[in-house]
Amino acid sequence: MSIAAYKQTMAECEDPRRIEYLVFLRITLAMEEHRGAGWRSDALKGALWRNLELWNILRADLVDDDNALPENLRAGLISLSFSVERQTRLVLRGEADAGVLIDINRSVMRGLQGVAHAEAPVAMEAAYGA
Repeated sequence: MSIAAYKQTMAECEDPRRIEYLVFLRITLAMEEHRGAGWRSDALKGALWRNLELWNILRADLVDDDNALPENLRAGLISLSFSVERQTRLVLRGEADAGVLIDINRSVMRGLQGVAHAEAPVAMEAAYGA
């Protein structure tokens, strides 16, 4: 993800969960938008690389001893990050569709929003072009 996009997201909100949600949202919307273009599409490849970069950053944060998430959640997300890496390679080789990656991101986004905020994702996606 570009530094400008990250700074734009930071300027829009200060809540870390909301920031993470918005980053996932933007990348996921890009993957959804370009999913049908096929694995050779530069736009899809760009979205896939941004998604992989996001997951690599998350993994680095999750293995940090100062990370405050419960250990079992951290372990699950680290494992998921490796699944994202494997699935991304398959999509980039034309051996799989980006749908699994989109589903994974959507699940994480739901977790970031929590059950109490079930309506928030719809409103946020409308604001960001979904």
